[in-house]
Amino acid sequence: MASKASGGMMDQALRQSAAYGTATILSRATLLISLLVLPYLLTPRDYGALSMLVTVTALIVIIVPLEISQGLARHYAPAPASAKKAYASTARTFLILTLLVFLVVGQLLARPLCILILGDPTFLVAFRIALVQMVLYCLFLFHQNQCRWEFRTAEYVLISLVFAFFNLALSLGLGFLIDPPLVGVVLGQLIGTAVAAGLGAFGLRRSFVFAIDKAKLREMLHYSLPLVPASVALYANVYGSRVILNALSTLDDVGIYTLAAQIGGIATLGMVGVQAAITPLVMANHQKPETPGQLARLFEAFFGSSVVVCLLLGLFAPELIYYVGNPAYSGAGPLVLVLAPALLLAQMYVFAPGFAVAKRTLWQMWVSIGSAALGLASNFWLIPWFGIAGAAYATLVSGASFLFLWFLFSQRLYPIPVRWGLIAAAAAGGVALGVAGQSLGDSGIGAGMAGKTLIIGVAAALVVLIGLLPFGSTLALLRAIALTPLRRGWGGGGGRPQAEP
Repeated sequence: MASKASGGMMDQALRQSAAYGTATILSRATLLISLLVLPYLLTPRDYGALSMLVTVTALIVIIVPLEISQGLARHYAPAPASAKKAYASTARTFLILTLLVFLVVGQLLARPLCILILGDPTFLVAFRIALVQMVLYCLFLFHQNQCRWEFRTAEYVLISLVFAFFNLALSLGLGFLIDPPLVGVVLGQLIGTAVAAGLGAFGLRRSFVFAIDKAKLREMLHYSLPLVPASVALYANVYGSRVILNALSTLDDVGIYTLAAQIGGIATLGMVGVQAAITPLVMANHQKPETPGQLARLFEAFFGSSVVVCLLLGLFAPELIYYVGNPAYSGAGPLVLVLAPALLLAQMYVFAPGFAVAKRTLWQMWVSIGSAALGLASNFWLIPWFGIAGAAYATLVSGASFLFLWFLFSQRLYPIPVRWGLIAAAAAGGVALGVAGQSLGDSGIGAGMAGKTLIIGVAAALVVLIGLLPFGSTLALLRAIALTPLRRGWGGGGGRPQAEP
């Protein structure tokens, strides 16, 4: 029975990770297209301004809703069916009210905020449009997450793809048509986000009413409020380098750094699918004795795969940017080898769910704050010495320290049996191979490409031979990706959550 249950959760994780991951891969494919086109539309300065707008959006997503969606996630799964709609309705109504307040205040203070963040009032029109897009993006994320909590995989995939493709088509199209191009790009993002948020609202229309249950709101906020400083600290881990680089350098440098971070962020696409599937499954299955072992094996397999993916992106990024992209951004190429693992490390905490299981959000807050402080200090120390490269190194310090501290304390609350010796061996091998690959840059395009390809093959063989990525798990994941069944469409389940796995 235990074996059957163990296989059941693993199969569910693989199927749902494959579904979420497929949506993410397709979404990131549109991102890759935009990465190659936007540098032709935007100067590094305008691209840096767009990056800062994205950076502000990521902060607004945390602060304005007070992480109410995370409070909903923790209380929704164990709640009786009769209470689920009240929890969801309360969370969304609270979100809408806070977003309206933010939008009014933001528009009133748009000019001084634009000068503070972007340093130039000529960006004011784009900034005002971006404020509206931020509000719609918060609503889109809430609807997207609600599909996860209700295990409505098909709806999640649909609105994710609509968001990605409409944002791509409209931002590029309007960027070509409108002068200045930055205004067109931001306006296209606003319209694309509005379409996706509206589709999510329509599909989940039976899941909500416009009402607030004060008792349930207190419950959710009691859980979510300590997550706000923790999420802000995590935000500092991910975006702190851009903010400090903008303060210590120029928007041009921010633009180059951001392109490198966007390419490096492609490595996290698998993480998004895993995270989307694992979080609700762990909340529903954490009491089962087989769950910790499954999480450990999933973490090891993901870490091993990440070594290969980060090397692939990092070693070939210079050629990608120079020969396919815009040579004006060539300084971004060498940064990818550092930023790809840095961004991945900051996301792997999902495999250590001790804080969420034990409801120790204060612990989570202090871990996040501690790693953020170290990362910010590293930025102020390294950027004056190494410029853009210093920002990349500081991001790596931040991501690595965050994951280390997270596992260190989470393991005390909900231990998972990770084979840390294998993790260390894979990490050391990846660093050595990365250094070797960078030294091939001056050997000519043909020899360099061949040498880098050989290094990628060696890395793949390493993680398989040491046992992080067994052949059986690899075949199971490929089979899950090929056979993923999408769940019911909009009309199939109404607004009621489907049966939990």
